[in-house]
Formats: sequence, structure tokens, C-alpha cells
Amino acid sequence: MTGLIDVGGGMKCSYSAGLYDYFMDNGIEFDYYLGVSAGSMNLLSYISGEKGRNIRMYRLAAEGSEYLSLSSLVQNGTYMNYEKVADDFYSENGQDPFNFNAFYNSDKPFVVAATRAYDGTTIYFDRTDMRDRNTIIDILSASCCIPVASKPIVIDDVEYFDGGLAEPIPFRRAFDDGCDNIVVVLSAPADERRENIPGVNLLGTTVLKEYPSINNVVEDRASVYNYMIRCIREYELKGRALLLSPEDIPGAFTLAKDIDTINALYDNGYRDGMECKREILRLLGK
Repeated sequence: MTGLIDVGGGMKCSYSAGLYDYFMDNGIEFDYYLGVSAGSMNLLSYISGEKGRNIRMYRLAAEGSEYLSLSSLVQNGTYMNYEKVADDFYSENGQDPFNFNAFYNSDKPFVVAATRAYDGTTIYFDRTDMRDRNTIIDILSASCCIPVASKPIVIDDVEYFDGGLAEPIPFRRAFDDGCDNIVVVLSAPADERRENIPGVNLLGTTVLKEYPSINNVVEDRASVYNYMIRCIREYELKGRALLLSPEDIPGAFTLAKDIDTINALYDNGYRDGMECKREILRLLGK
């Protein structure tokens, strides 16, 4: 079984939007899908076969202030307007509604990571938790919920933050679920070493003082991420993994709203899909 892991990265996930559109254009499907943060949203559209939907969402988010804005942060406590995203992209009457029937008609395993706020533990939701449209929206929102930029998302009386905090690249979960091989999609250059965020300790003692465990995983995230990249490189040497990532594109950051940057990331992803096709098919046993 070959799994696809998308580790997210906000607006930088325009890269994987291009990658998955190439896969859909060429009939490439995986046996297992694991999404983190915005990567979970991209995978959802990929599983349902909705080519072009992801990049439309990123372009709309970049062009307007309805989805990502400081005014939403001030008024609602969240930089991302989750209700607006849900209404426009996941409700039946939205401007670009998601095809839930296509998703439910797929039998491919789909797992979404979120971080439990009170203890910093990674929690994995699977199809048994995705009972209906509303629960899927809640799970996606929890996985995308960046500390400081958003209040935690509550599911069954439990608060959650972004799924990539404690385990930035959850490759072990894919192997534990039975994958023999994995393809890991990043939203930043793979050889770009992560550094601790300046002032993160001060941030933790103020904004995140109610969530000390989240503060701890945020402090450790860069070193954990770098370690996980090294682990996946070792699996690549064994022929059991493939790490895909964009080239260094100026202006590409998590909350970027520059349409030219978003389009460049998308084009980069589509091209990389073409260039890695042979290796992808090898991992899939085809």
C-alpha cells in the first residue's frame, strides 16, 4: 500500500494543488491519504476528483478579504474566517460547493491530523469520524487552526489546533496504518532547514499562556521538523519514500495573498508532478 501525506502550509499549498491536478489529469491515485492543516483540504478535493477546485480556492482567498484578514482576527479572534470558507466552499448552496457524494463514494482511507490543545497530543481523525458534512468541516477547520492566528476549534467539547504542531510530518502514522511506501508533499523547499521562531518564548508566555503544552510543541517544532526530514531521506535511500517540495519562490509564506506567487507555486507543482511521474508509478507498483 502506498500512502500520500500532505503536510500543509497554508497558502503555500497552492503547490500541491498543482501537483494533484497533474495526478488527476493522468489518472494517478494512491491507496491511502493523510492530510495536515491545509493539506487535508487539498487531499479532500483530490479524493473527490475535483480538478481545479483547490487552486480556485487559493486564488479567491488571495483576491479578497472575506477569507483571510486582520479584521476577522480582531472581530472574531481568527485570521481565517472559517464560517465564510464553510459557507462558500462546503455548503450545498455555496459559490463552489464540495462534492461530498464523490468523497463518500470513494473507499480510500483518509486520515486528518489535529493537535489537542490541552496536552499537545496529535489526534488522528478518519472516515469513521467524518459522519456528515458538518463533522468534516469541523475536522478540516481544527487541522488548519494556527495558534495565535485563530482560536481553537472545538469538536465534542475538546479544543484543537493545527495538526502539524507536534508531528509536522506524520509519516510514522502512515506506516503504522499499513503503508509500505509513502509520498510526502511539503509546501517549502525540502532542504530548507527550519529555525526556531524569534520571540516564540515571549509569545508562549502571553498569547498561549492558557495552552502551555501548545507553547512547548511550538518551541520544539523546528527541530522536530528537521529530524523528520532526515528520517524520510533515509526511507528515500531505501526506495520506500519520495519527498516532493517546491523550489524557492520569493514571497511564498503561509498566509501569503500575492496572486502571482500562488500561480507560480501551482505551476511548480504541476511541473513536478510531470517530472516525478515515473517514480510515483514505481512506488505504486505500476
